[in-house]
Amino acid sequence: MNTIHNIYQVKLLNPAILLIRFWLGTVMLKHSGTYLFQGKVHELASFLESLNWPYPLFMAYASQITEFLAAILILIGIRFGAWIMAFTLGIAVIFAHSGKIYSEAELPFNYFLMSIVLSLTGCGKPGLDNVFSRKSK
Repeated sequence: MNTIHNIYQVKLLNPAILLIRFWLGTVMLKHSGTYLFQGKVHELASFLESLNWPYPLFMAYASQITEFLAAILILIGIRFGAWIMAFTLGIAVIFAHSGKIYSEAELPFNYFLMSIVLSLTGCGKPGLDNVFSRKSK
């Protein structure tokens, strides 16, 4: 007999994961794309320089390219992209926003948590990870 718990747990898990995956992937693609393709990398580099980060321009480009590629991986359903995004956002929350998760780092921390959820659960059935794991079994 299907209880309400089993119905929600099984039938709605993949749509929930897909929703998180779609939102996180698109918003981070937009965010990093704005920096990369609309000339905002130098603003980020200036911010990193004010924090005394080494090689601020290189770090600014590296973080935004990493976020952009990770967002693409998340959108196509590859869990490794979520791990990369979690790492990048974790660094941003801790170092760039001083860990202030209830104020200025609230948004990046939320995206960090979404990345952790996808890292732990996988990217769901409509994703490449699922296709690859099915072929190997």
